[in-house]
Amino acid sequence: MIDLLIVALYLISLLIVGIYTRSRKAGFKGFTLVKDKDYKHGKLILVATIFASSIGGGTTFGISEKAFAGNIAHSYGLFLAIPIDILIAIYIIPRLIKHYGAETIGDIMFTYYGKAGRAVGGLAALLVSIGFVAAQISVSARIFEYILQIDYVQGVIISYGIVIVYTTVGGFRSVLFTNQMQFFAMLLAIPIISIFGLYQLGIAEFLQKIPPEKVIITGNDDLIKTTISAFLGFIVMNLFPTFIQRALIDKDPNQTAKAIYLKSVIYAIFLVFITINGLIAFVIYPEIKPSLALPYLIDHIIPVGIQGVVIAGLLAAVMSTADSDLNVTSITLVKDFFKPIFNLSDQNKMLLVARITNIAIGSLAIFIALCFTSVVDLVIFIAGFWAPIILVPLVFGLYNIVIPKFAMVFTSFAGGVSFFLWEYFMAAPNNFKSVFVGTVVNLMLFMMFVFIKNLSYRSS
Repeated sequence: MIDLLIVALYLISLLIVGIYTRSRKAGFKGFTLVKDKDYKHGKLILVATIFASSIGGGTTFGISEKAFAGNIAHSYGLFLAIPIDILIAIYIIPRLIKHYGAETIGDIMFTYYGKAGRAVGGLAALLVSIGFVAAQISVSARIFEYILQIDYVQGVIISYGIVIVYTTVGGFRSVLFTNQMQFFAMLLAIPIISIFGLYQLGIAEFLQKIPPEKVIITGNDDLIKTTISAFLGFIVMNLFPTFIQRALIDKDPNQTAKAIYLKSVIYAIFLVFITINGLIAFVIYPEIKPSLALPYLIDHIIPVGIQGVVIAGLLAAVMSTADSDLNVTSITLVKDFFKPIFNLSDQNKMLLVARITNIAIGSLAIFIALCFTSVVDLVIFIAGFWAPIILVPLVFGLYNIVIPKFAMVFTSFAGGVSFFLWEYFMAAPNNFKSVFVGTVVNLMLFMMFVFIKNLSYRSS
Protein backbone atom coordinates (compact mmCIF):
# COMPACT_ATOMS: atom_id res chain seq x y z
CA MET A 1 0.00 0.00 0.00
CA ILE A 2 2.81 2.41 0.87
CA ASP A 3 4.45 1.74 -2.51
CA LEU A 4 1.23 2.59 -4.32
CA LEU A 5 1.05 5.79 -2.29
CA ILE A 6 4.62 6.77 -3.25
CA VAL A 7 3.92 6.11 -6.94
CA ALA A 8 0.65 8.04 -6.72
CA LEU A 9 2.38 11.02 -5.09
CA TYR A 10 5.05 10.96 -7.79
CA LEU A 11 2.49 10.92 -10.60
CA ILE A 12 0.46 13.69 -8.97
CA SER A 13 3.62 15.77 -8.49
CA LEU A 14 4.51 15.24 -12.14
CA LEU A 15 1.08 16.45 -13.19
CA ILE A 16 1.28 19.52 -10.93
CA VAL A 17 4.77 20.46 -12.17
CA GLY A 18 3.72 19.95 -15.77
CA ILE A 19 0.65 22.17 -15.47
CA TYR A 20 2.32 24.82 -13.28
CA THR A 21 5.29 25.25 -15.65
CA ARG A 22 3.10 25.42 -18.75
CA SER A 23 3.73 28.15 -21.27
CA ARG A 24 1.86 31.37 -20.57
CA LYS A 25 2.38 32.55 -24.13
CA ALA A 26 -0.81 32.37 -26.16
CA GLY A 27 -1.26 30.35 -29.32
CA PHE A 28 0.72 27.64 -31.07
CA LYS A 29 4.03 29.47 -30.57
CA GLY A 30 3.66 29.12 -26.83
CA PHE A 31 3.02 25.39 -27.28
CA THR A 32 6.24 24.82 -29.23
CA LEU A 33 8.91 27.23 -28.03
CA VAL A 34 10.85 27.93 -24.85
CA LYS A 35 12.37 31.34 -24.19
CA ASP A 36 16.06 31.69 -23.34
CA LYS A 37 15.32 32.81 -19.79
CA ASP A 38 13.91 29.38 -18.98
CA TYR A 39 17.26 27.63 -19.12
CA LYS A 40 20.20 29.95 -19.76
CA HIS A 41 21.01 30.26 -16.05
CA GLY A 42 21.06 26.51 -15.49
CA LYS A 43 22.97 23.88 -17.48
CA LEU A 44 21.23 21.17 -15.49
CA ILE A 45 17.94 21.55 -17.32
CA LEU A 46 19.65 21.02 -20.68
CA VAL A 47 21.54 17.93 -19.48
CA ALA A 48 18.42 16.57 -17.78
CA THR A 49 16.12 16.95 -20.78
CA ILE A 50 18.63 15.48 -23.26
CA PHE A 51 19.26 12.52 -20.96
CA ALA A 52 15.61 11.99 -20.07
CA SER A 53 14.48 12.02 -23.69
CA SER A 54 17.16 9.50 -24.70
CA ILE A 55 16.52 6.97 -21.91
CA GLY A 56 13.29 5.04 -22.19
CA GLY A 57 11.86 1.59 -21.75
CA GLY A 58 14.01 0.27 -24.58
CA THR A 59 17.08 0.97 -22.46
CA THR A 60 15.97 0.43 -18.87
CA PHE A 61 13.88 -2.68 -19.52
CA GLY A 62 14.99 -3.82 -22.96
CA ILE A 63 18.73 -4.01 -22.28
CA SER A 64 18.14 -5.83 -18.99
CA GLU A 65 15.87 -8.25 -20.83
CA LYS A 66 18.51 -8.96 -23.48
CA ALA A 67 21.22 -9.45 -20.83
CA PHE A 68 18.93 -11.96 -19.11
CA ALA A 69 17.84 -13.86 -22.22
CA GLY A 70 21.09 -14.09 -24.17
CA ASN A 71 24.24 -12.07 -23.62
CA ILE A 72 25.29 -8.46 -23.09
CA ALA A 73 26.05 -7.78 -26.76
CA HIS A 74 23.45 -5.00 -26.83
CA SER A 75 25.21 -3.30 -23.93
CA TYR A 76 28.55 -3.58 -25.70
CA GLY A 77 26.96 -2.16 -28.83
CA LEU A 78 25.62 0.83 -26.92
CA PHE A 79 28.99 1.47 -25.26
CA LEU A 80 30.75 1.39 -28.64
CA ALA A 81 28.18 3.81 -30.06
CA ILE A 82 28.64 6.45 -27.33
CA PRO A 83 31.48 8.18 -29.28
CA ILE A 84 28.92 8.90 -32.02
CA ASP A 85 27.20 11.29 -29.61
CA ILE A 86 30.55 13.00 -29.03
CA LEU A 87 31.03 13.38 -32.79
CA ILE A 88 27.53 14.81 -33.06
CA ALA A 89 28.37 17.37 -30.37
CA ILE A 90 31.55 18.39 -32.22
CA TYR A 91 30.47 18.33 -35.86
CA ILE A 92 26.65 18.43 -36.02
CA ILE A 93 25.54 20.75 -33.21
CA PRO A 94 27.42 23.84 -34.56
CA ARG A 95 25.75 23.28 -37.93
CA LEU A 96 22.35 22.48 -36.47
CA ILE A 97 22.25 25.63 -34.37
CA LYS A 98 21.82 27.80 -37.47
CA HIS A 99 18.26 26.46 -37.48
CA TYR A 100 17.63 27.90 -34.01
CA GLY A 101 13.93 28.68 -33.80
CA ALA A 102 12.87 25.78 -36.04
CA GLU A 103 9.85 24.00 -34.58
CA THR A 104 10.03 20.71 -36.50
CA ILE A 105 12.32 18.54 -38.61
CA GLY A 106 10.16 19.65 -41.52
CA ASP A 107 11.21 23.27 -40.88
CA ILE A 108 14.85 22.25 -41.23
CA MET A 109 14.33 20.08 -44.30
CA PHE A 110 12.23 22.81 -45.93
CA THR A 111 15.36 24.99 -45.96
CA TYR A 112 17.11 22.52 -48.26
CA TYR A 113 14.32 20.79 -50.20
CA GLY A 114 11.23 22.97 -49.96
CA LYS A 115 7.82 21.34 -49.59
CA ALA A 116 9.18 17.90 -50.52
CA GLY A 117 11.70 18.12 -47.68
CA ARG A 118 9.03 19.21 -45.22
CA ALA A 119 6.78 16.29 -46.21
CA VAL A 120 9.51 13.62 -46.01
CA GLY A 121 11.03 15.01 -42.82
CA GLY A 122 7.64 15.46 -41.20
CA LEU A 123 6.49 11.95 -42.12
CA ALA A 124 9.65 10.33 -40.77
CA ALA A 125 9.41 12.31 -37.52
CA LEU A 126 5.75 11.44 -37.17
CA LEU A 127 6.20 7.69 -37.67
CA VAL A 128 9.21 7.32 -35.39
CA SER A 129 7.69 9.41 -32.60
CA ILE A 130 4.39 7.50 -32.59
CA GLY A 131 6.32 4.25 -32.48
CA PHE A 132 8.46 5.36 -29.56
CA VAL A 133 5.38 6.35 -27.59
CA ALA A 134 4.02 2.84 -28.22
CA ALA A 135 7.28 1.31 -26.96
CA GLN A 136 7.05 3.22 -23.69
CA ILE A 137 3.42 2.19 -23.21
CA SER A 138 4.35 -1.48 -23.54
CA VAL A 139 6.90 -1.05 -20.74
CA SER A 140 4.46 0.85 -18.51
CA ALA A 141 2.06 -2.06 -18.82
CA ARG A 142 4.66 -4.40 -17.33
CA ILE A 143 5.35 -2.06 -14.44
CA PHE A 144 1.70 -1.74 -13.47
CA GLU A 145 0.64 -5.30 -14.19
CA TYR A 146 3.52 -7.30 -12.72
CA ILE A 147 4.83 -5.06 -9.94
CA LEU A 148 1.86 -3.01 -8.74
CA GLN A 149 -0.73 -5.70 -9.60
CA ILE A 150 -2.87 -3.12 -11.38
CA ASP A 151 -4.85 -4.07 -14.48
CA TYR A 152 -2.99 -3.34 -17.74
CA VAL A 153 -5.60 -0.99 -19.16
CA GLN A 154 -6.06 0.87 -15.89
CA GLY A 155 -2.31 1.30 -15.46
CA VAL A 156 -1.84 2.66 -18.94
CA ILE A 157 -4.79 5.03 -18.62
CA ILE A 158 -3.49 6.36 -15.29
CA SER A 159 0.14 6.93 -16.34
CA TYR A 160 -0.44 8.09 -19.88
CA GLY A 161 -3.53 10.03 -18.95
CA ILE A 162 -1.25 12.18 -16.82
CA VAL A 163 1.30 12.52 -19.62
CA ILE A 164 -1.38 13.46 -22.11
CA VAL A 165 -2.86 16.06 -19.75
CA TYR A 166 0.31 18.03 -19.07
CA THR A 167 1.68 17.76 -22.63
CA THR A 168 -1.69 18.86 -23.99
CA VAL A 169 -2.01 21.77 -21.58
CA GLY A 170 1.59 22.94 -21.31
CA GLY A 171 3.32 21.91 -24.54
CA PHE A 172 7.10 21.71 -24.78
CA ARG A 173 7.75 23.93 -21.77
CA SER A 174 5.94 21.50 -19.46
CA VAL A 175 7.85 18.58 -20.97
CA LEU A 176 11.13 20.40 -20.40
CA PHE A 177 10.55 20.97 -16.69
CA THR A 178 9.04 17.56 -15.93
CA ASN A 179 12.16 16.05 -17.55
CA GLN A 180 14.20 17.45 -14.66
CA MET A 181 12.05 15.58 -12.16
CA GLN A 182 12.24 12.42 -14.22
CA PHE A 183 16.01 12.74 -14.58
CA PHE A 184 16.62 12.55 -10.82
CA ALA A 185 14.04 9.79 -10.37
CA MET A 186 15.84 7.63 -12.94
CA LEU A 187 19.29 8.24 -11.47
CA LEU A 188 18.00 7.09 -8.10
CA ALA A 189 15.99 4.04 -9.17
CA ILE A 190 18.25 1.97 -11.43
CA PRO A 191 21.32 1.86 -9.12
CA ILE A 192 19.10 0.94 -6.15
CA ILE A 193 18.09 -2.29 -7.92
CA SER A 194 21.75 -3.18 -8.53
CA ILE A 195 22.74 -2.39 -4.94
CA PHE A 196 20.05 -4.58 -3.38
CA GLY A 197 20.68 -7.39 -5.86
CA LEU A 198 24.43 -7.42 -5.25
CA TYR A 199 23.88 -7.19 -1.50
CA GLN A 200 21.62 -10.25 -1.57
CA LEU A 201 24.00 -12.30 -3.72
CA GLY A 202 27.36 -10.91 -2.72
CA ILE A 203 29.64 -9.55 -5.42
CA ALA A 204 31.91 -12.63 -5.43
CA GLU A 205 28.98 -15.05 -5.85
CA PHE A 206 27.43 -12.83 -8.53
CA LEU A 207 30.63 -12.81 -10.60
CA GLN A 208 31.09 -16.54 -10.12
CA LYS A 209 27.58 -17.46 -11.30
CA ILE A 210 27.54 -15.34 -14.47
CA PRO A 211 28.01 -17.70 -17.45
CA PRO A 212 31.21 -16.66 -19.30
CA GLU A 213 29.45 -16.86 -22.67
CA LYS A 214 27.20 -14.00 -21.59
CA VAL A 215 29.97 -11.48 -21.01
CA ILE A 216 33.38 -12.65 -22.26
CA ILE A 217 33.83 -11.60 -25.85
CA THR A 218 37.18 -13.30 -26.56
CA GLY A 219 36.65 -16.38 -28.70
CA ASN A 220 32.87 -16.03 -28.48
CA ASP A 221 31.71 -15.80 -32.10
CA ASP A 222 28.04 -15.39 -31.26
CA LEU A 223 28.72 -12.53 -28.85
CA ILE A 224 31.08 -10.85 -31.31
CA LYS A 225 28.61 -11.08 -34.21
CA THR A 226 25.70 -9.78 -32.13
CA THR A 227 27.82 -6.94 -30.75
CA ILE A 228 28.86 -5.85 -34.24
CA SER A 229 25.26 -6.07 -35.44
CA ALA A 230 24.05 -4.03 -32.47
CA PHE A 231 26.80 -1.46 -32.93
CA LEU A 232 25.96 -1.00 -36.62
CA GLY A 233 22.34 -0.41 -35.70
CA PHE A 234 23.06 1.96 -32.82
CA ILE A 235 25.45 4.20 -34.78
CA VAL A 236 22.58 5.29 -37.02
CA MET A 237 19.95 5.37 -34.25
CA ASN A 238 20.56 8.95 -33.20
CA LEU A 239 19.62 12.52 -34.11
CA PHE A 240 16.01 11.61 -33.42
CA PRO A 241 13.38 14.41 -33.48
CA THR A 242 13.30 14.74 -29.67
CA PHE A 243 17.08 15.20 -29.54
CA ILE A 244 17.05 17.81 -32.30
CA GLN A 245 14.22 19.65 -30.55
CA ARG A 246 16.36 19.91 -27.42
CA ALA A 247 19.54 20.78 -29.30
CA LEU A 248 17.77 23.88 -30.60
CA ILE A 249 16.68 25.36 -27.27
CA ASP A 250 20.02 27.09 -26.68
CA LYS A 251 21.62 29.53 -29.11
CA ASP A 252 25.09 28.65 -27.87
CA PRO A 253 26.33 25.39 -29.47
CA ASN A 254 29.08 25.13 -26.86
CA GLN A 255 26.53 24.85 -24.05
CA THR A 256 24.64 22.12 -25.91
CA ALA A 257 27.89 20.28 -26.71
CA LYS A 258 28.93 20.34 -23.05
CA ALA A 259 25.51 19.02 -22.07
CA ILE A 260 25.93 16.13 -24.52
CA TYR A 261 29.39 15.30 -23.12
CA LEU A 262 28.02 15.16 -19.58
CA LYS A 263 24.96 13.22 -20.68
CA SER A 264 27.23 10.64 -22.37
CA VAL A 265 29.23 10.10 -19.18
CA ILE A 266 26.07 9.66 -17.09
CA TYR A 267 24.60 7.39 -19.77
CA ALA A 268 27.66 5.11 -19.73
CA ILE A 269 27.45 4.70 -15.94
CA PHE A 270 23.69 4.22 -16.15
CA LEU A 271 24.15 1.50 -18.77
CA VAL A 272 26.45 -0.47 -16.47
CA PHE A 273 23.75 -0.62 -13.78
CA ILE A 274 21.06 -1.56 -16.31
CA THR A 275 23.18 -4.46 -17.59
CA ILE A 276 24.00 -5.63 -14.06
CA ASN A 277 20.27 -5.70 -13.25
CA GLY A 278 19.59 -8.11 -16.10
CA LEU A 279 22.44 -10.37 -15.03
CA ILE A 280 21.33 -10.33 -11.39
CA ALA A 281 17.83 -11.40 -12.45
CA PHE A 282 19.33 -14.28 -14.48
CA VAL A 283 21.49 -15.47 -11.58
CA ILE A 284 18.69 -15.37 -8.97
CA TYR A 285 15.62 -16.25 -11.08
CA PRO A 286 16.82 -18.02 -14.28
CA GLU A 287 13.47 -19.77 -14.80
CA ILE A 288 11.30 -16.67 -15.38
CA LYS A 289 10.36 -15.14 -18.72
CA PRO A 290 12.98 -12.66 -20.02
CA SER A 291 10.35 -9.96 -20.51
CA LEU A 292 9.61 -10.14 -16.77
CA ALA A 293 13.24 -10.07 -15.63
CA LEU A 294 13.29 -6.56 -14.22
CA PRO A 295 9.71 -6.44 -12.85
CA TYR A 296 10.15 -9.80 -11.14
CA LEU A 297 13.49 -8.76 -9.66
CA ILE A 298 12.07 -5.55 -8.25
CA ASP A 299 9.04 -7.33 -6.83
CA HIS A 300 11.17 -9.89 -4.97
CA ILE A 301 14.34 -8.14 -3.75
CA ILE A 302 13.37 -4.49 -3.14
CA PRO A 303 11.86 -3.80 0.32
CA VAL A 304 8.46 -2.22 0.80
CA GLY A 305 8.69 1.56 0.69
CA ILE A 306 11.87 1.63 -1.36
CA GLN A 307 10.04 -0.36 -4.03
CA GLY A 308 7.74 2.61 -4.60
CA VAL A 309 10.74 4.88 -5.19
CA VAL A 310 12.19 2.43 -7.69
CA ILE A 311 8.89 2.09 -9.55
CA ALA A 312 8.59 5.87 -9.73
CA GLY A 313 12.05 5.99 -11.29
CA LEU A 314 11.17 3.35 -13.87
CA LEU A 315 7.98 5.20 -14.73
CA ALA A 316 10.09 8.34 -15.10
CA ALA A 317 12.23 6.57 -17.70
CA VAL A 318 9.31 5.55 -19.88
CA MET A 319 7.20 8.67 -19.34
CA SER A 320 10.07 11.07 -20.06
CA THR A 321 10.46 9.57 -23.53
CA ALA A 322 6.74 9.30 -24.12
CA ASP A 323 5.96 12.92 -23.27
CA SER A 324 8.80 14.12 -25.51
CA ASP A 325 7.63 12.07 -28.48
CA LEU A 326 3.99 12.98 -27.94
CA ASN A 327 4.94 16.65 -28.02
CA VAL A 328 7.01 16.23 -31.20
CA THR A 329 4.19 14.30 -32.89
CA SER A 330 1.49 16.87 -32.25
CA ILE A 331 3.73 19.78 -33.31
CA THR A 332 4.84 17.94 -36.46
CA LEU A 333 1.30 17.08 -37.50
CA VAL A 334 0.17 20.68 -37.19
CA LYS A 335 3.22 22.44 -38.63
CA ASP A 336 4.24 20.06 -41.42
CA PHE A 337 0.87 18.69 -42.52
CA PHE A 338 -2.27 20.44 -41.30
CA LYS A 339 -0.91 23.97 -41.73
CA PRO A 340 0.22 23.61 -45.39
CA ILE A 341 -2.71 21.39 -46.40
CA PHE A 342 -5.50 23.44 -44.80
CA ASN A 343 -3.74 26.82 -44.88
CA LEU A 344 -3.90 27.18 -41.10
CA SER A 345 -2.48 30.49 -39.92
CA ASP A 346 -4.49 31.38 -36.83
CA GLN A 347 -2.32 30.64 -33.78
CA ASN A 348 -5.25 29.70 -31.56
CA LYS A 349 -6.69 27.27 -34.11
CA MET A 350 -3.27 25.67 -34.56
CA LEU A 351 -2.99 25.30 -30.79
CA LEU A 352 -6.41 23.64 -30.61
CA VAL A 353 -5.49 21.19 -33.38
CA ALA A 354 -2.17 20.42 -31.66
CA ARG A 355 -3.95 19.58 -28.42
CA ILE A 356 -6.53 17.38 -30.14
CA THR A 357 -3.83 15.46 -32.04
CA ASN A 358 -1.83 15.06 -28.83
CA ILE A 359 -4.75 13.18 -27.29
CA ALA A 360 -5.45 11.15 -30.43
CA ILE A 361 -1.82 10.05 -30.92
CA GLY A 362 -1.50 8.97 -27.30
CA SER A 363 -4.53 6.74 -27.76
CA LEU A 364 -3.31 5.30 -31.07
CA ALA A 365 0.07 4.37 -29.58
CA ILE A 366 -1.60 2.07 -27.05
CA PHE A 367 -2.88 -0.16 -29.85
CA ILE A 368 0.53 -0.25 -31.59
CA ALA A 369 2.17 -1.36 -28.33
CA LEU A 370 0.15 -4.59 -28.36
CA CYS A 371 1.84 -5.81 -31.56
CA PHE A 372 5.32 -6.44 -30.07
CA THR A 373 6.46 -8.66 -27.20
CA SER A 374 10.04 -7.34 -26.95
CA VAL A 375 10.50 -3.62 -26.37
CA VAL A 376 14.02 -3.64 -27.87
CA ASP A 377 12.74 -5.26 -31.06
CA LEU A 378 10.00 -2.63 -31.22
CA VAL A 379 12.52 0.21 -30.81
CA ILE A 380 14.77 -1.26 -33.53
CA PHE A 381 11.83 -1.59 -35.89
CA ILE A 382 10.72 1.97 -35.18
CA ALA A 383 14.22 3.28 -35.95
CA GLY A 384 13.72 2.00 -39.49
CA PHE A 385 11.25 4.84 -40.04
CA TRP A 386 13.98 7.37 -39.26
CA ALA A 387 17.60 6.62 -40.15
CA PRO A 388 17.03 4.90 -43.54
CA ILE A 389 14.65 7.66 -44.63
CA ILE A 390 15.87 11.03 -43.37
CA LEU A 391 19.23 10.81 -41.58
CA VAL A 392 21.41 11.08 -44.70
CA PRO A 393 19.77 14.09 -46.41
CA LEU A 394 19.44 15.83 -43.03
CA VAL A 395 23.12 15.52 -42.08
CA PHE A 396 24.41 16.39 -45.55
CA GLY A 397 21.97 19.28 -45.71
CA LEU A 398 23.51 20.75 -42.58
CA TYR A 399 26.78 20.88 -44.55
CA ASN A 400 24.97 22.46 -47.52
CA ILE A 401 25.35 19.33 -49.64
CA VAL A 402 22.02 18.83 -51.38
CA ILE A 403 20.67 16.94 -54.36
CA PRO A 404 17.60 17.60 -56.56
CA LYS A 405 14.27 17.30 -54.74
CA PHE A 406 13.08 14.30 -56.73
CA ALA A 407 16.40 12.58 -55.99
CA MET A 408 16.03 13.21 -52.24
CA VAL A 409 12.53 11.71 -52.27
CA PHE A 410 13.82 8.73 -54.26
CA THR A 411 16.78 8.04 -51.96
CA SER A 412 14.57 8.32 -48.87
CA PHE A 413 12.01 5.95 -50.38
CA ALA A 414 14.73 3.51 -51.41
CA GLY A 415 16.25 3.58 -47.92
CA GLY A 416 12.90 2.84 -46.33
CA VAL A 417 12.11 0.01 -48.77
CA SER A 418 15.57 -1.49 -48.27
CA PHE A 419 15.00 -1.52 -44.53
CA PHE A 420 11.69 -3.33 -44.89
CA LEU A 421 13.05 -5.89 -47.39
CA TRP A 422 16.07 -6.69 -45.25
CA GLU A 423 13.92 -6.84 -42.13
CA TYR A 424 11.45 -9.23 -43.75
CA PHE A 425 13.75 -11.52 -45.74
CA MET A 426 17.20 -11.32 -44.17
CA ALA A 427 17.23 -10.10 -40.57
CA ALA A 428 17.53 -12.78 -37.92
CA PRO A 429 16.07 -12.26 -34.45
CA ASN A 430 17.82 -9.45 -32.55
CA ASN A 431 19.50 -8.32 -35.78
CA PHE A 432 20.09 -4.59 -36.05
CA LYS A 433 21.43 -4.77 -39.60
CA SER A 434 18.15 -3.88 -41.28
CA VAL A 435 18.34 -0.29 -39.95
CA PHE A 436 22.01 -0.02 -40.91
CA VAL A 437 21.47 -1.52 -44.39
CA GLY A 438 18.60 0.85 -45.15
CA THR A 439 20.71 3.84 -44.11
CA VAL A 440 23.69 2.67 -46.21
CA VAL A 441 21.46 2.25 -49.27
CA ASN A 442 20.21 5.82 -48.80
CA LEU A 443 23.81 7.04 -48.40
CA MET A 444 25.07 5.26 -51.53
CA LEU A 445 22.24 6.57 -53.69
CA PHE A 446 22.63 10.06 -52.22
CA MET A 447 26.34 10.10 -53.03
CA MET A 448 25.56 8.89 -56.55
CA PHE A 449 23.28 11.88 -57.11
CA VAL A 450 25.89 14.21 -55.60
CA PHE A 451 28.44 12.84 -58.09
CA ILE A 452 26.02 13.26 -61.01
CA LYS A 453 25.21 16.80 -59.90
CA ASN A 454 28.89 17.76 -59.67
CA LEU A 455 29.62 16.11 -63.01
CA SER A 456 26.79 18.05 -64.67
CA TYR A 457 28.02 21.29 -63.08
CA ARG A 458 31.56 20.81 -64.41
CA SER A 459 30.42 19.97 -67.92
CA SER A 460 28.11 22.99 -68.19
